[in-house]
Amino acid sequence: MSSSSDDVQVPTPGTTSGARTSVPPNAFYVPSPVVLLSTVDEAGTVDISAMSAVGVVCLDPPIVAVGIKARRQTYSNIRRTGQFVLNLPLESDLWASDFVGTRPLRKAPDKVEESGLEVGILPESGLPYLPSCPVSMACELVGNLGRHELGLERAPSHQVVLGRMTECSVDDKWIGDDEVRLEEMPLLVYLNRVYARTGENIEVQRFTDDPEKRAAKMQEYRSLQP
Repeated sequence: MSSSSDDVQVPTPGTTSGARTSVPPNAFYVPSPVVLLSTVDEAGTVDISAMSAVGVVCLDPPIVAVGIKARRQTYSNIRRTGQFVLNLPLESDLWASDFVGTRPLRKAPDKVEESGLEVGILPESGLPYLPSCPVSMACELVGNLGRHELGLERAPSHQVVLGRMTECSVDDKWIGDDEVRLEEMPLLVYLNRVYARTGENIEVQRFTDDPEKRAAKMQEYRSLQP
């Protein structure tokens, strides 16, 4: 460890092999969460699909981006209804997540039932969600990015849908003292087509080196109070 002029301890950067290899660009090199999107069509048929091209793109208002293949029923449902639910599965739902994620509804119309996933209804939006997932977030469609919007010469593999969160349901098991204990959940992560789970917590965000100010910032950002 090295120290700066104000005696703040700064970790020594990690070492490398000293050699690097140039490889083709691949989006799967970016670690991403595994989520289960629950949608419904005009006839009331519920579809569940696993997605990993997911990220937060705005904090206020809370907006997420999800990459979805245009041929998927999930994408069609979102475009037609303007709504979807983003569910965070735990390690215990790994098999079911992979099952629904690798089977399109048009070829496996009974995939939701066969997966064993229970479907519930969110109280405010009335949208389908998965009770086995500790966090479920209802979203309304606020944008769609395709070939023209992204300025591409050809159609991309995925369309990007932007969803604004309108309702969030959390299992009471993971509610702490005025905060959601997200870091304690064994959530699924996708690493270059390999499933992993979240593990050891190593540090909190360092907003400042003042312990009292840092604690106040953590409380501000993690509080469940509006």
